[in-house]
Amino acid sequence: MLNQQLTTLLGLTCHTLDDEGRIVMIETPFRFTDEDHIPVFVEAVGNQLRFFDDGVALMHFAGRGINLGTANHQKFLKSAAESHGARFTDAGEIELWTSTADSASGFSRYVATLLELVRWEHDRKEISHEAEVFVQEVALCLAAWKKSTPRPKPKIQGITGREYEFDFDMDGTLVLAISSHHQSTSAALHKLVDVKGLPANQALKTMIVIDDRKDQKAARSQSLVLSSVSSVIGMHQLQRNAGLPTQVQ
Repeated sequence: MLNQQLTTLLGLTCHTLDDEGRIVMIETPFRFTDEDHIPVFVEAVGNQLRFFDDGVALMHFAGRGINLGTANHQKFLKSAAESHGARFTDAGEIELWTSTADSASGFSRYVATLLELVRWEHDRKEISHEAEVFVQEVALCLAAWKKSTPRPKPKIQGITGREYEFDFDMDGTLVLAISSHHQSTSAALHKLVDVKGLPANQALKTMIVIDDRKDQKAARSQSLVLSSVSSVIGMHQLQRNAGLPTQVQ
């Protein structure tokens, strides 16, 4: 089976994700700059293997506040992938095709692509600064509202086997702080669907704090989507709950 072949070849733990044994997730020691794991998925198609990330990289960057819509960013991402024989698909995945016989080399080239993106993320700390400041603001509001200190960066496993990091654990409720941008919403939605898809997590309490201070219309629209999987509160309301003054930025 693909799982056993890759485990033997790469020396890494693999998990089969489908009944036919054609799709496998490889546990890698690699992480994004915020310590989130970098998953690698592999699909067997005939005598070919498709390495892919299920869109995790782009959703991760969006969740960190990096604007992926600029021409310069798109040009770099495309170049970084293609230099290792990979590409970005229309679905937002990074994928690389290789023959089964060349799977070890294909894996190395695919990981090289992901690590180049991680280095790029590390070099763009100023881009994610705004998102980090918002997380700190949310922490202060939660502490003032609940009269206790939220525990930072709790981690929990999803149905795919991937471990996810939330911003806070507030009295047993996992909290995510996100912007109102569509890409941030998509990243949060993917994380929540994966986590709550695991039967052991079905009773899990989650809360999303969305920044509605810049674009209230967008925040309301994205909140409607997110409310199907989690409780959602706007930053304005959180500030009121905390007894703090609110203002539109």
